[in-house]
Amino acid sequence: MSLLSLKKRDAAPAVAPAWHPNFRNFERLPDTKVVRTNFFINVAAVALALALGGLVGWREYQAGLLRQQTAAAEARIAAQKKQSDEGLRLTKLFNDEEKKFAEATAFVKVPIQPSEVLALLGESLPAEIQLEYVDVRATDATDPRCTLRGLAAGSKDQASGAASSYVETLRTQPRFAEVFASVNLTTINADARSGMLVFEIVMKFKTAGGKKP
Repeated sequence: MSLLSLKKRDAAPAVAPAWHPNFRNFERLPDTKVVRTNFFINVAAVALALALGGLVGWREYQAGLLRQQTAAAEARIAAQKKQSDEGLRLTKLFNDEEKKFAEATAFVKVPIQPSEVLALLGESLPAEIQLEYVDVRATDATDPRCTLRGLAAGSKDQASGAASSYVETLRTQPRFAEVFASVNLTTINADARSGMLVFEIVMKFKTAGGKKP
């Protein structure tokens, strides 16, 4: 009996002796790793902050350079604008003076002065002719001419004849024949207000070589 009982005890599994209950809270236990996880998080955060700071600093540096370049360009533009404005002013002044000189030269070179035209017109004006408009354009490069507008008194036939006779007088006037290539009656119409005939005479200046313009 005792031998059999010993064999049964030997065959039974061994049970670990109970020590004490495990009350540990693993979430609140300190991190016992050699390199803690918080270290990597802090390093990453610092690196990100440094990168962002560097980026902001670089952009501020670039913006500063751009502002300096812009200020320098504006200064150059302002200096050049002042010179340009002065050049434009002098150019305009020169052109104005040149124009005056050209006008004076052309005035001296005209074949007949306007004052002389008026004097000769007054000397050759018939009693039945009344001049109301005289336009002398001797220096016109495209169409140098003298235009006369006036009234012819008398009946329709008499006024028409007086206007035609006046045209012939102007053609045969020695000084006018010297400077004018043609003298033509271009318009003659009745004036209902005055009862006279309104006429227009065009006297074209001779050009170089004595040819008609």
